Amino acid sequence: MSATRDQPSSPTSEQIPVRGLKLPPPEPPKLSLTIKVFLAAALLIAIAVGGAIAIAAYRSKQVADAKINEDLKKSGPAWESFLATRYSELHRALAVVVNNPGIIALFTQTNPETIRDTLKTEQASNVKADFLIAIGPDGVAVARTDKPLPYSADLSRVPTIASALQGEQAQGIWLSSGKLYTVVAAPVLEGGTRVVGATAAGFAINDDVARNLKTLMNTQVVFIADEARPAEPAKLVIASSTMQELSTEVLEAVNHRPDLVQAVLRDGKTIGPLGLTLPRDTYLAYFLPIRSSTDQLVGAAVALRSRSEELRPFRAIQSIQIGVGLAALLIAFVLSFFLARRITGPVGRLVEATEEVRVGNLEDVRLPVESKDEIGILARSFAAMIEELKEKAALEKYIGALTLNVGDVETVVTPRPSSAVTLAGTSGTGGTRNVEPQVGSLFAARYEIQSVLGKGGMGIVYKAHDRDLDDVVAIKTLRSEALSADPTLLDRFKQEIRLARRITHPNILRTHDLGETNGLRYLSMEFVKGITLKHLIDQDQLLPTPVALRIAKQACAGLAAAHEVGVIHRDIK
Repeated sequence: MSATRDQPSSPTSEQIPVRGLKLPPPEPPKLSLTIKVFLAAALLIAIAVGGAIAIAAYRSKQVADAKINEDLKKSGPAWESFLATRYSELHRALAVVVNNPGIIALFTQTNPETIRDTLKTEQASNVKADFLIAIGPDGVAVARTDKPLPYSADLSRVPTIASALQGEQAQGIWLSSGKLYTVVAAPVLEGGTRVVGATAAGFAINDDVARNLKTLMNTQVVFIADEARPAEPAKLVIASSTMQELSTEVLEAVNHRPDLVQAVLRDGKTIGPLGLTLPRDTYLAYFLPIRSSTDQLVGAAVALRSRSEELRPFRAIQSIQIGVGLAALLIAFVLSFFLARRITGPVGRLVEATEEVRVGNLEDVRLPVESKDEIGILARSFAAMIEELKEKAALEKYIGALTLNVGDVETVVTPRPSSAVTLAGTSGTGGTRNVEPQVGSLFAARYEIQSVLGKGGMGIVYKAHDRDLDDVVAIKTLRSEALSADPTLLDRFKQEIRLARRITHPNILRTHDLGETNGLRYLSMEFVKGITLKHLIDQDQLLPTPVALRIAKQACAGLAAAHEVGVIHRDIK
């Protein structure tokens, strides 16, 4: 077992670097660890806050669209309910006219001018209609309050008029001059039973109607009229609207959707809710086709809800959220910077300590050993390594000083040429047996004996050169007297060799083989160059504490390696 195996034998104290080694400084990093940790933390915070804001914005849009869709889908039933209520009111207003005895008498006289003048008076005072039409029993209109005389139009095939001439109240929607009208018609009965004609009242679907419908449906309302004939391309105009100047933009957006025009104004499909992009906003729209009393598609009622208006409360909340988020980001950035410095401070001290060790300065190395986390574990391990290096440096310095004073403990001779090497244990006359090898001789036809390393009660230790392996080894011969005195000694040596081969450790001397030549037993072992522990202890001075600690640690490490494989030395000196 060697306590000084890893130490060179010749360095002087002047050769041992301790402080002030001039080495080029390491290249500084482009970004310090503090900045990297700060940027990583800041990025995570920004992603978290930005992600929360983005998710909130996305979800608010989804909620707003869902609310708009739900409301818009109620537009159809609301429109039908609105028409039914409006028709009922208009019929009550028209009943005042058709039940007037003076009006009934006029229809029997069939004087168009008188009828027109009388209807205009009734229109202004009672009905409040946009026009009134007097129709004879044959279905031909004889007067219309908004048209000059003479006026004649065959309305017998119009379902609204035909039903009135059959004695029933009727209603429907008419398209006239690009405007949409709700029209109600009632028979004029003489004597309460005989139909002498019919009267129709038309009420324009104007902006007032659109505003009433807006109040009912809680949406913007635009009425679009189609002036084209069914076989012609659609020719759309705004009939009425609650959106003032935006009405033209709505019409342009619809015209840019041929598929939408075809579906609503040609196929009569209810469409929506769907997105309608205007220059300044996006609306969700619901299209209700409008059929005339002749079942012709004459336009559409469009209910629209502004997405930005619906999102306004959400965006107010979002603005507050963004403001709070930005303030939180600023505070988090500042905190993350100081936290990064606090976290990376011990790492910086480790880096500084590493640089000090790199240039050979093992003293005054500041390490964050007080840290309780993984950095502290690393620092304490690094501190232990530095102590090991300091002990090693002290041992090297001490051994170097001793070597200068006492010289080499080996007896070294210059090897003879191989042709002059004699064989140990033989002579020219047949030789003798069991003779110790001599320095310069060839032992066991393999080992060139170079020097004597030591002598003991069991035998002599030589330094030799192994010709077969071209390596320096130690040869320990076993005295025949010792083997004769104890017949079990050889078996114990063999057992020890078997045990020693199980141990592999830098502080354990390796044993190669047990051999015999000319009756002389020997061991071939690893040769370790250096000074023995005995030589150190024999010096007339106390070992310095770091040196003693270094030697003791190496000895204990070797013993621990032996104990790990179940070997107990029993002869430690």
